[in-house]
Amino acid sequence: MPTASTNYLPPITDPANPPTIAVGMSGGVDSNATAYILHDMGYKVIGFTAWTLNGPGKCCNDALINAGRVCEQLGIPYDTVDLRAEFAHYVLNYYNNSYAEGLTPNPCVECNRHVKWEALVDYARKELGADYVATGHYAQRTLEADGSVRVLAATDTAKDQTYMMARVRPDDFKYALFPLGGMTKPEVREIARKANLPEADGKESQDICFVLDGHATYMGQVFGKQRGPIVDIDRDNKTITEHDGFFNFTVGQRKGLGGGADRPVYVIKIDPKTNTVFVGDKQHLECATFTVQQPSWVRPDIGETISDDTPLQVMAQIRYNSPATLATVTPGPEADTLTITMDVPASAVSPGQICGFYSVDGNELWGGGYIQRFLPHATFDPSAITLPTLTEACGIV
Repeated sequence: MPTASTNYLPPITDPANPPTIAVGMSGGVDSNATAYILHDMGYKVIGFTAWTLNGPGKCCNDALINAGRVCEQLGIPYDTVDLRAEFAHYVLNYYNNSYAEGLTPNPCVECNRHVKWEALVDYARKELGADYVATGHYAQRTLEADGSVRVLAATDTAKDQTYMMARVRPDDFKYALFPLGGMTKPEVREIARKANLPEADGKESQDICFVLDGHATYMGQVFGKQRGPIVDIDRDNKTITEHDGFFNFTVGQRKGLGGGADRPVYVIKIDPKTNTVFVGDKQHLECATFTVQQPSWVRPDIGETISDDTPLQVMAQIRYNSPATLATVTPGPEADTLTITMDVPASAVSPGQICGFYSVDGNELWGGGYIQRFLPHATFDPSAITLPTLTEACGIV
């Protein structure tokens, strides 16, 4: 466990020359409050926003406008960085291609790794001269006596976002700050109200920022309508109804199956090659052992200890906002894989999702990997990227 117990912020040893902190701003209450808090504490603060999509919404023009207003109000510099190509490559293409392969992707994890940290941290340090990059994420980060960094769960466990950081590179965490990690959401809103900041009482942002008109609408625009069978595996593979595309379904789904079954059924398997959705009784979803691909470690020293003779005990979290479960991690059947054995079977372990690894007490994020299957990224080439149109990216006609 970490030897430090407080959420780290760099000391201000010289008030005339404080550390420079670039704040990644989405225009929402959390990042607005982060910029205000750090500025009020005496740091040199620069606000900046990643331009990821065209059009309205928190991820697009509105974010740039709202964040700029806050920086003007605080009297701090504001900058933007065009990351549309990176977002299209690492997030949109990954999302669409994963569904095309019958997988359930997690675009927020990919965005955090490649866009919100790797690209933003690089830009902030090289172009803005920042010592650190702060975000409005609910997480905590400590600095140990040996100079190493630990990433801990937020005080407000209902808002904790460490799962979404399970694949952020350790080097990027060296420059990351989470000023809200020791606060609750109501406390943050109260700070924003008292400071008269925009969005103090604004709605929570969407889980998937580029799907603005529902998943089915977005999928229809990407893939079109593709009629196929829904097959009941517990009724001799009988076709009970049809669907408009396998990409509209995820493992474990119960709603939206169109009826036709003689009992409640769940999505058990998706076959993109035949455009078939297999459904059946819930018992088929119970899983005690599965494999993880391409594990990434916030704590590399812990990942390096795993062997057949030295299994690792973790709390494993198989989806966002689901409780973590005690599990044992051992080497997997192939290179760059791990085998996860849950103490209590989990339901609907979905290929393509992230399995996050935490310390046994659930307090420290250790890393994470992709459940069973993942589509590796091609080499990023900005010149080869066709920037998404408004309809393609935001689901707006």
